[in-house]
Amino acid sequence: MREFATLLKLEFLSNTFRVKDGVSLFSRIKKIILISIGFLLIISLLIFAISSIMDVCIKANLKQEFIVYYVLIVQVVQILFGLGLTTKTLYFKNDPNILKLPVKGRTLFLAKITYLFIYELIFSAVLTFPVFLIFGIKTLQPAIFYVLLLPNVLFFPIIPFLIALFLSVPTMYLVGYIKNKFIIMLILYIFFISLGFLFYVYSLKFILNILNSGDITDVFSSSTIFKIKQFSNYFILSVLYKNILLNYKFWQSLIINISIIFVLGSVILLFADKVYIKKILSNNEGGEKPFKKSTKIKQRNISGALFFREFTTIFRSTNYAFQYLTVVITTPLMVYFSSEIALNIGVSLIGEGILPGIIVLVLIMFLSMGSSFAATSITREGQNFFHTKIIPVSYKKQIFVKFFTYLFVSIPSIFVSCFILFFAGFIDIITTILIATSVSIIIIGNISKSILMDIKRPQFIYLDGGELTASTKNVNSSISIGFMIGTLMGIGCIALSFFVSIPSMYLALFGFGVPFAFYEVFKLFYKIENRYRRIEA
Repeated sequence: MREFATLLKLEFLSNTFRVKDGVSLFSRIKKIILISIGFLLIISLLIFAISSIMDVCIKANLKQEFIVYYVLIVQVVQILFGLGLTTKTLYFKNDPNILKLPVKGRTLFLAKITYLFIYELIFSAVLTFPVFLIFGIKTLQPAIFYVLLLPNVLFFPIIPFLIALFLSVPTMYLVGYIKNKFIIMLILYIFFISLGFLFYVYSLKFILNILNSGDITDVFSSSTIFKIKQFSNYFILSVLYKNILLNYKFWQSLIINISIIFVLGSVILLFADKVYIKKILSNNEGGEKPFKKSTKIKQRNISGALFFREFTTIFRSTNYAFQYLTVVITTPLMVYFSSEIALNIGVSLIGEGILPGIIVLVLIMFLSMGSSFAATSITREGQNFFHTKIIPVSYKKQIFVKFFTYLFVSIPSIFVSCFILFFAGFIDIITTILIATSVSIIIIGNISKSILMDIKRPQFIYLDGGELTASTKNVNSSISIGFMIGTLMGIGCIALSFFVSIPSMYLALFGFGVPFAFYEVFKLFYKIENRYRRIEA
């Protein structure tokens, strides 16, 4: 038991975020407050939306079906969330010091999955407790419901967590097989992000239609509602949990749930005894295969060589390529479906001015996430930073190449997004050109600002090959600034078109974008040689 407690403590210590020494108490408190406010705001919006849907379902006599489908959604989310976290923590986390300890494989495995379960229990409780509590109040549940509510919330994540543990074994082998296959990984990243966004958009569209009508019978016919009721019976795990929560066939459902937990737990522990330690030792000691491909030295001009070096640095890593390409490739899809929702619902409620404003907001926000990669321009060099200092090329030219590397994907993404909306008939050609040009100018300014942030405060990493696997302070700042600009410009455009006129919004876009971009580009390249020379790696 002492070994287990020690290992569990080590897991928390190794995974807990720590603030660097030298950071003021005010900065720490400010960061905690801002994160808490953001988290509470998101949760409050979700609870408000779910509560509104709950009202509609109760009105349509779909109380039990609401619980079944909500439980199903949370279970799927938890399995997917747990699958990624579990696979990474159990099989691909580098734990050489912990593996040296004289402990049994089962003890180590139990400590790790206990840590994971505590993490997922918190995640699950946030998603379920407020919703179940609101459901109990709205549907006038008896006192026993509230007595059993907390035990039910604690019981809820066990089966999804065990399913995630069970699925983590084939997932581990699959990830191990494709992790060095760059093109496959990139395609899969883009595919799943696009698929997730499509699901999100259609779900949002469906929810907004229900909330807009206020009655589910306006969206579904009575026969469709009957099929929804019948279809909910197929989701056995969700139905079993619904029965336990609502105290219906309580003991039968509880016994079946416990039996499933026992079977899954036994299989997982058997795997831990037979395979786990051997596998994590293999993953930690296997090392990387040597690079065998022979390459020829090609003569290039200075600019060509710098661009080639920059692209090679990005595409040598699936992680970097994902950050560089995925958002800009999927932005046209995101803009199209966001505009479709705005056109179908928002225009009828607010007016025509909402559509250009939504396009501006979505474009700036998503491209800000893509251009935030520029905030690692210097940091990303890592232990190779000395190379940029000694090559016979001016620092201004090197930064100029980095600057255009980001423009090379961001600007086409903006124009493709806008012209897709034009060909789909959402906006006319004048609006297309004006929005694409003005947003491009704003993104140019944001990219310049992001690069300058990293020049002023680079955070070099020399471990694990020097590759950045987590977001830096500069990246977070870049995204935050981009979101602020996107929100202000988007809401500002909607307000101006509503209170003044639609053409006035374009004046506001160019009136902000041109000075912003000119100032940021000028600030980036002004005395760049001196700034770069002062960087110490």
